[in-house]
Parts: sequence; structure tokens; C-alpha cells
Amino acid sequence: MANLFGIIVSGRLVQTNFQQCGETQFLTVIPEADNINHVVVFLTGTQPFPDGLGGSVYFSWPDPNKPPTWHLLGNITNEKPSAIFKISGLKQVIGTSLQTGFTFGEQKMSHNAQIGISVEPLSQIQGAGCQSIH
Repeated sequence: MANLFGIIVSGRLVQTNFQQCGETQFLTVIPEADNINHVVVFLTGTQPFPDGLGGSVYFSWPDPNKPPTWHLLGNITNEKPSAIFKISGLKQVIGTSLQTGFTFGEQKMSHNAQIGISVEPLSQIQGAGCQSIH
């Protein structure tokens, strides 16, 4: 299922190198993320989500002094297979109430941003997140 997802960061090649880090969790690293303002997350089209499931999209800014803090951005589904998320404002709120307590696999300190996708029932992800650009 890891090849199900892709991301686009302006000025860079498409990334589809998500690694499975839990039964329903997938993760990719965005190197040199300091100047990123938006990220597009999408289904690659190789296969749809299984019926009744979608993906909650999380983002973590690099912080060399502590493990990743995950921010819920929104979701993608078979009915909404792509979304553009504004992430530039999240850097200013590190350490505030947007923290979810959510984790993706082993938590290590990193200088790279990360995108995590958690495959969940549609009933749990509907209405999640508020950073998506429509």
C-alpha cells in the first residue's frame, strides 16, 4: 500500500517513496524543508483506498532539538484523491495546541520534515484538519 501515495513540493521531483512504519501508517521524508510553503499529497492511482477507508495526512517540521511533533493537515480519500496543504504557518506554532500526540513508528530527532499518512475509517477522518486549500 506504500506506493499508493505521492507528494509534490514546488520545484522538486514528485516523491512516492513512502515507507510503511505501522500496520496502517506510512511515512516519507522531505529533505531541506526550511523554505517550503505548500505541499500536495495525492493518491498515485495505482490502486484506490479499500472501501470505507481514507488517509489522515500529518506533517512534522524539522526541529534538531527534539523528536517530531505531528500536525494534522487534513485527509485524502477516493472521492478527494489529492489536496494542497499550506504548511508555512505551522513552523510558527511548534509546541502549541496543534500537537496531536500522534506518532509514526520510532521517533527520532531529525533535521528533515516528514509527511505521515494514517489509513483510517472514513467516519474518523471526515472533517479532520483545517489547513487544506480548497
